[in-house]
Amino acid sequence: MRLELRGLTLRYDDATALDDVAAVLEGRILAILGSNGSGKTSLLRVLAGLAAPTAGQAFIDGEEVRPERLPWISYLPQETGFFPFAQRAGETLSLSLRFRGIVDPEAPRRLLEALGLEEDHRSAEGYSGGMKQKLRIAQALIHAPRLLLLDEPTTGLDGRERLRILRLLERVRDRAAVIFSTHAPQDAAAVCDGLLILHRGRLAAAGSPGEIRARARGRVFETTVTAPTLPALAGCDVVHADREGERLHLRVVGDPPPGAVPVPPRLEDAYTLLTRGRV
Repeated sequence: MRLELRGLTLRYDDATALDDVAAVLEGRILAILGSNGSGKTSLLRVLAGLAAPTAGQAFIDGEEVRPERLPWISYLPQETGFFPFAQRAGETLSLSLRFRGIVDPEAPRRLLEALGLEEDHRSAEGYSGGMKQKLRIAQALIHAPRLLLLDEPTTGLDGRERLRILRLLERVRDRAAVIFSTHAPQDAAAVCDGLLILHRGRLAAAGSPGEIRARARGRVFETTVTAPTLPALAGCDVVHADREGERLHLRVVGDPPPGAVPVPPRLEDAYTLLTRGRV
C-alpha cells in the first residue's frame, strides 16, 4: 500500500488539527505516532472519508480520498459506543454480514480461526479487554476490506494483551493493509513498515522505523546518578529510568550529562527528540 499526503490541512472553527502535512509511505502496516491532540484521529478520519480536508489531498494506492467513505476501507474508532458483546463472537460477525446483505455461513468461523480467536458458547461479555478488542477488529474485517484503519487499538490494555493485539495486526496484514494510530513508540516499532510522527498537527518525521531511529544517532546516552527523586537534567530529556536504592539508571536524549555513555538509538528516543524540538 502507498499512502501519499499532499499539504493536508484540517481546521475546526479556530483550531487547526492538521497543518500542511506532506509525506509518502509504503508498506502493509503503517503507524501514525503522536501524543494526545497531535492530530492522529483527525488524519484517520480524513483517510476514512469522514472528514473533508480544508486544504490538500490524501491518496491511497493512487486513489484520492474524498469526503464520501470509500467502500473498500474499514474504520474502527477508539470508542464505538454500543457493541454487541452480550452474544457469541460468531453471532456478532454473522449479524454484521447480514447488515451488508452478504450470506456466507462459514465466513465467521474462517475469520475467527485466521485471527486466532476461538468460537465457544460464551457470550463475549466474559472476554478480557484484549479479547474484546480482537472481536471489534474481526467485526471490522468481516466484509474483507482492502484497508483497515484503527484508532489507538492498544489503549487501555496491559502489556500482555497489548502484545496480543500487535500479533493480531501481523496476522491481518495478509488479509488487508493496516494504518493504526498510537501514542506508544514501542507499538509502532514492533510491527510497522513505515510511520509518520505528528506533533501539534504538524509532521515531525516520516519514514521507516530504521530511518526514524537514525535521526537520533549520537544523541542517546545512558548514565547513573544518585538522587532521591527523578532529576531534571539541563539540555536533555529522560526517556527511561530504573531505580536501585538511591541510584537511578537513566536513558536520556539530547546533550549528554557528565559521565554519560552513548548507546544505539531506539524509536522511542527519536520520537522524544523529534517532538521536543531538539533535533
